[in-house]
Amino acid sequence: MAKQPPHPFIKWLGGKTKISESILERLPNKCNTYYEPFVGGGAILIKMALSNRFKNAVINDKNPELINAWKTIKKEPESLILELRDTSKYLYDKEVYLKIRSINPKTLDKVQAAARFIYLNKTCFNGLYRVNKSGEFNTPFGKYTNPLICDSKNINELNQILKKVKIVSKNFDFVESEAKSGDAVYFDPPYIPISKTSNFSSYTSDKFGDKDHQRLAEVFKNLIDKDVRTVLSNSFCEDSMNLYGSYDISHIVGQRSIGGDASYRNSVKEIIVYAGPKNKAEVVDC
Repeated sequence: MAKQPPHPFIKWLGGKTKISESILERLPNKCNTYYEPFVGGGAILIKMALSNRFKNAVINDKNPELINAWKTIKKEPESLILELRDTSKYLYDKEVYLKIRSINPKTLDKVQAAARFIYLNKTCFNGLYRVNKSGEFNTPFGKYTNPLICDSKNINELNQILKKVKIVSKNFDFVESEAKSGDAVYFDPPYIPISKTSNFSSYTSDKFGDKDHQRLAEVFKNLIDKDVRTVLSNSFCEDSMNLYGSYDISHIVGQRSIGGDASYRNSVKEIIVYAGPKNKAEVVDC
């Protein structure tokens, strides 16, 4: 059996593992600082690191539980592994799941909160992270065959990658003032919905709306003007084309593997926006 390289430690809606090569082609082979203001599961960060394409990196996300998990992998990997290996606590069982889900993560220490987050992600329905208006995780129990709750090898490998990565949690536009020529930025925001039923941005209790997308387009332009290599993913729809139609765009046909709505897990059309040599828009089947 082939050795599995480091990979995202969680499933994440909109994860880029399956279309990573199309994104990596538009990022530089070498850069000073690499920024991911919407890191999610970190598929692109991991591949950039494995290819030694940046000197250092900054990752960000507004989801506090996600960022706590990243920080725990960076600072306390062994403690996290020991916690997740406690099968008396983290058993794959519906009653156990509901009990752990009901715990307020703010009452836990950082390692316990990270373990809870990972456990719920590994055992919830379709790996869907969803919160209600109160910020409470509310995804139902999922049916799996012997899910791997503690992937100690992957946690330790990610810990090595994170040694040259700074982890923050703030608004995405911090990168506008920080990034400089010679740096690179990849934006993977909550997508503009292609229909009313596809609107899902409940990664946090604060949804990402029209004004946020307009602000993101401003930041994208300003970074390009500063000679920062900048790449962005979004849905292929009229609104996204209105925001980014003047840039180079590649069209991607991707496959969603998680989500509560079965229709959302079908093929979806996405765009990769970047500034580079003009070329014909391409369609890539993933």
